[in-house]
Amino acid sequence: RTKTWEKLISDYEQKAGILSKELEDTKNEFNELETKKANLAEKYGDTNVDEDDLIQINVGGRAITASRGTLTHHKGTMLEALFSGRWDKRIQRDGFGHIFLDVNPVCFQRMINYLSMQKKSSEERMSQFFHTDRELQLILHHTMTYFGIEPPFSFPEPSTTNVTRNVFGWSSAAYAQVTQLPQNMFSNKAIWETMTFDEFPSNLKKNMSQEQKSLRSAKEDIEKVKKNLEKEEDFIRHVNAQSLHDIINFDVRGTLMTAKRSTLRVFKGSQLDRLFDDAVWLQQHTNTLSIKEWSHEQVADWAKRHDGISDEVADLFDKNQVNGLELLALGREDLKEMGISRLGMLALVIKAIKDLQTKNQNRPIFIDHDPYCFGKILDQLRLKVMSKEGYKPLAWSDIKESKQEAFEKSVDYYFPGELSELIVKKKPMVDSRNISSAAPNKDYQSILIKFYEKYNPSKLGSVQNTLKKYQGKEEDMF
Repeated sequence: RTKTWEKLISDYEQKAGILSKELEDTKNEFNELETKKANLAEKYGDTNVDEDDLIQINVGGRAITASRGTLTHHKGTMLEALFSGRWDKRIQRDGFGHIFLDVNPVCFQRMINYLSMQKKSSEERMSQFFHTDRELQLILHHTMTYFGIEPPFSFPEPSTTNVTRNVFGWSSAAYAQVTQLPQNMFSNKAIWETMTFDEFPSNLKKNMSQEQKSLRSAKEDIEKVKKNLEKEEDFIRHVNAQSLHDIINFDVRGTLMTAKRSTLRVFKGSQLDRLFDDAVWLQQHTNTLSIKEWSHEQVADWAKRHDGISDEVADLFDKNQVNGLELLALGREDLKEMGISRLGMLALVIKAIKDLQTKNQNRPIFIDHDPYCFGKILDQLRLKVMSKEGYKPLAWSDIKESKQEAFEKSVDYYFPGELSELIVKKKPMVDSRNISSAAPNKDYQSILIKFYEKYNPSKLGSVQNTLKKYQGKEEDMF
């Protein structure tokens, strides 16, 4: 009995020691990762960030404001990385100093609303929140997947379903799988993970099994963080424009839309590709140095030459080494903290900075097309960038019926000839004689139902109204 007890104690000490060592190694790995994150923030970002920070974002031409806490709610995602503060100095900004993202603004706003509501709403309420039209659901699904946010449930699959892939070319399912670790990930796993505790009393067995399970979970989390850190820099590079001049503003009959030049050129040979070709576009903009690119010496020189700014303020800019990018982002409280306390001078400096922000904005290019149609084209270009090889063009049933004629003209203008099929599939060629002769008894209701089932399922609910509208003129209708 004594030998049995001694063997039990020996086994316990050995196995408990193995678990303790692995726990200590795991803590060290975690601390190393936290240090790496802090170093990245020191080099490329801002170490003084808070969840309550309000961040202004230019999303496809629309201003959206969200708290850092909401934007970083889903840890380990590319959205969290983007707004974590680690990359603030490398994130592309527009002429007003706002972070720029080339995605559908309506969908991005709904994603932010979802993240905010997720903190305080039940799954049932979240389901109701996401009940919307199919067009928006599809783009929303792509946008969420692009930023690494798993959609809360499956969306209806249309005839043109794009297999959404994130920036690295993975589908949503593949992205989820790659973040799950294989069971033989760790080199010494055979020792600590495969240990059993059947020889111990039930309470001790339960406690050690739970410790083993927690250790496994912690190691998996660490590996996920490692993988995400490796991907973050590629993602930041992908979402950024090369320079301020690569952010293109459009005035689409009064509606402001913004996109990256690389997005507009994603389909080679199109009118958009030619308009924003490097040789043409860069030649028009290389003569002007962006205010964002000013050095702190140039900022100080600007302040000294400005009639409304005193030399003392110019010296403060020089002393604090404020560069052009930082100048555009300065607000009232920042200027006060810098030492500009007199009310009148503060107002003059703020006005001068706002004038610079306006000057730094590229003048919008006027687009004489329906905003819905041009917006749909931009969405398809963005989907191509996000989906890569999984991209598919729209079907005509994806376009509002009242906008189809205008959309066809817009597509033909920017994507003439066969290039139009990059954006939308060919219209089905329908022989009305075949449809009419398909039913000798002229059962127009059945004929129309079959027609819609094949070519435009979204219209099935309007069969009766259509027949009533064309009563006595059914042949002309077909």
